[in-house]
Formats: sequence, structure tokens, C-alpha cells
Amino acid sequence: MYIDILKKIVNNYDYYKDIAVNLEWTETYSKYYDWFKKYPIGMFVSIYDFPENYVRDNFEQAYVQTVLMYMAYCEEWEQDFWKIPYSERLQYMTQAKDFYADYMTYKEYRMKAVTEEYLINEIKCHAEMYNIPESKVNSVIPYLTGAENIEIGGYYFGDHTFISIKDNSIMLVDCGIWD
Repeated sequence: MYIDILKKIVNNYDYYKDIAVNLEWTETYSKYYDWFKKYPIGMFVSIYDFPENYVRDNFEQAYVQTVLMYMAYCEEWEQDFWKIPYSERLQYMTQAKDFYADYMTYKEYRMKAVTEEYLINEIKCHAEMYNIPESKVNSVIPYLTGAENIEIGGYYFGDHTFISIKDNSIMLVDCGIWD
């Protein structure tokens, strides 16, 4: 279900931009796990808890807000930085297209469903390499069980971005080799 919507947004900057500039920001609780311990192999997990059924009822907006919040985390901005007037949003997304597009486009576009088992094994495999405590790994597993799990793509052959989507949450998992 969600994979078809993602296919319309991911790697389609104009469509993404239209959603972003018109986005009504929703209060969201986010958690970030930086498990990049052994260069050049790493894993980042980001979790976004939305109000009840928000993701289910407003997936396009929830996904775009997730990407914007992830961008804010990476750039060390305030999480609600997008609470600005429409005209400023449009100006930023027009003038800094390459910057914003970097966060929502994938050189290696894969867009395929993955099983819970596959994604759990991927997370556990990376976590083992970095000596991440099992309790921390187990804290993210509930976000992918019973979710629609999708591999969106990566920037190179050896890296992957996964998304796990539930009615109230979105989890992004970026893992692989970056050098």
C-alpha cells in the first residue's frame, strides 16, 4: 500500500516540494540512534512517532515531514525548523533544490518490499559489528514488526535505506558502507 505512494514521491523532487511547501507541521516525537562505530561501515536508525493514525491517514505528509526532520537532525537544526511561512519554504526549496533533493533522492533506487525477518537480520548483523547492546536493538524491533517494510534505495551499491511504516510511526534505517 505505502510502497505505491512512495513511488510517487521518492526521486520526484517537484512532487515532494509541493507537499513540503504546503505541509502542516504535526507534533512528532523522534529518536535517533547513531550506530556508526567502525568506519566505513555504519548504521543510523531514526524513529518518528506521530499522533494516532496520522501516518495511515496522511502518509504523504508524514513521509515528507520525516525526511525534513531527518535532514534537521543531520544538519543539526531545530526539529521544527519548517514552521515557517509558505513563501520562505518555496524560496528555500527553489533556490536550494540540490541541497533538499539530496535528502529525498536515491542514486540506487530499489523500492522493494522486504520481510520483517530480512530487516531484523540486517539490523542485528550491523549491530553485532558495532557491539550495540541487545536491549538497544530490541527497542527498535517493535517499529518494524507488523509494519510495511520497504528498501527505498541507497547512494551506492553497498548502502541501504529502509523504511518501516505503521499507522502511527515511521522508522528509517540507513546502513552500509560509506567512504
